[in-house]
Amino acid sequence: MTRMRSLGFLGLTAALLATTALPAAAESAVTPERLVNPEPENWLNAHRTYDHWRWSPLTIINADNVGDLKVAYAVALAPSPPDVGPVETVPMVDDGFLYVTTQSNILTKFNVQSGTSALPVWSFDPEVRVLPFQIQITVNRGVGLAGDAAILNTPDGRVISVDRASGQALWEVQLGEDPSEGFTTQPLIVNDLALIGQSRGDWGTRGWVSAVDLADGSERWRFWAIPGPGEAGHETWLNDAWQTGGGSIWTQPSYDPDSNTVFVGVGNAAPAFDPEYRPGDNLYTSSVVALDADTGAVQWYHQFVANEGFEWDEITPYFVVNTQINGESRQVLAHHSTRNGHFYVLDRSTGEHVFGVANAPSINWTEGFDPKTGLPVEYDPDAQIQTYGGINATRDGSSLPLCQAATQWGGQTYSPEHNRVYTLVNDSCSTRATQAPNYEEQPYVYGNVVDGQLLGYRLQSGQGDPVPDEMLMTRVGPRLTAVDVSTGETVAAVPVAAPTANGGTMGTAAGLIFAGFNDGAFRAYDADTLATLWEVNVGTQFHAPPITFATGGNQYVAIAGGASGGDTILWVFGL
Repeated sequence: MTRMRSLGFLGLTAALLATTALPAAAESAVTPERLVNPEPENWLNAHRTYDHWRWSPLTIINADNVGDLKVAYAVALAPSPPDVGPVETVPMVDDGFLYVTTQSNILTKFNVQSGTSALPVWSFDPEVRVLPFQIQITVNRGVGLAGDAAILNTPDGRVISVDRASGQALWEVQLGEDPSEGFTTQPLIVNDLALIGQSRGDWGTRGWVSAVDLADGSERWRFWAIPGPGEAGHETWLNDAWQTGGGSIWTQPSYDPDSNTVFVGVGNAAPAFDPEYRPGDNLYTSSVVALDADTGAVQWYHQFVANEGFEWDEITPYFVVNTQINGESRQVLAHHSTRNGHFYVLDRSTGEHVFGVANAPSINWTEGFDPKTGLPVEYDPDAQIQTYGGINATRDGSSLPLCQAATQWGGQTYSPEHNRVYTLVNDSCSTRATQAPNYEEQPYVYGNVVDGQLLGYRLQSGQGDPVPDEMLMTRVGPRLTAVDVSTGETVAAVPVAAPTANGGTMGTAAGLIFAGFNDGAFRAYDADTLATLWEVNVGTQFHAPPITFATGGNQYVAIAGGASGGDTILWVFGL
């Protein structure tokens, strides 16, 4: 069913209220060839390219003129609903047309070819069914562009193909089979397929990746992140905990066209803070899994932390990189762990652990990794419940203080010119006071929903005893870091004044790194030194990564911002 919504809700400034867009050239179909090798002026994928570099070859904005950046225009979108997360969408740009979603999952197309305004072309409202137990996951992180369509995921489990010319729905499928299943991440478009990740693992479901046909939405294959009976890895789940095992797919996978391999980051096990409920290694949670893009067959996997009780999602990008390591040319995946505080490099053909290096001096949960298996040296292959030196969550609340260096879903930047990954990192230490629930009064069922009510995490984790001062002194706080992919060494780092750094980064061939922060600041950094070259504070919280594009011979930088329950604003900067 087609759903169109009046553009009146946009609340645009006077310059944007025009009802007729400027004359514009027709958009080109987004073909597989264009997705493999996008034009410099366009941003056709969440991280621009399949390798997830978040790096643009544009150089019109450079170190000499970046100080002259100013607001080119701003667009007020639909306000973010209350009781959901902050704005996390990534705009797409093709031939001077910009596509952006809101936390209400409304998709709007703008004509931005003038460089001075964003003129609305159409808006599509999927009318998300918000049920009582869904209030925390109405997040939408953007769309996928495929052919003449934009592919939109919804948190109530639907996938919709929207015609890019008219804004009309071409097809709609209810891919989530249970009311508890839904999506937050952008689709990954690979050839004639859209890959969709199920994001409700923390609510007691099983994560999965589905490949749907772009022609009609029919499902071609499905990979279960929590293996069921008869599937490899099912033996790593005891007590039948696989049925509600978690393993959310929060963010878009990476893709290597040369090997036709998709690299999927799998979230934490559920219940998150109760490893005793789910004895075993709990595959494929807290892992990266390499899948054949045509069939979904597992090629290899690497689990970073088995039976973890830290809620460590592996949802940050996996960079597809060719580089030199110890004088040898290697085809690798580089990965800055979401929360466990290490930078990893894996062989991308086999999943072999090349190295893992701590990215903060405070990290205390492991002394390092077995060079053969890549598993933490504290891992006990004979144990069904891992302890990691007494730091893993326990039911009696006796867990020791944990220090970690966390990143977020928004994305990082790999610069091929510097062979570095640029990441926003939050360093923190905490203790956990955990308490097992009364299992009879609080059953744990699929979706973690009983009589329409969300029961929340099983075994909640709260603040425990104060962290010892000597541990707190090892913290280095929120910062922007640059890590050498060949060695894992942090070669540069600068502090961030914001309370946390939850957005992502974006880099360009002009040697610039851009990032927004939740105190309203937006900055450009020098890729060599991380010195701040330009900054502005627009008063909008930023929890999403920026993009860059060009139209009319000029380059622009765009980022969406907004807090939960507040205004959603798309900011576009230019010279």
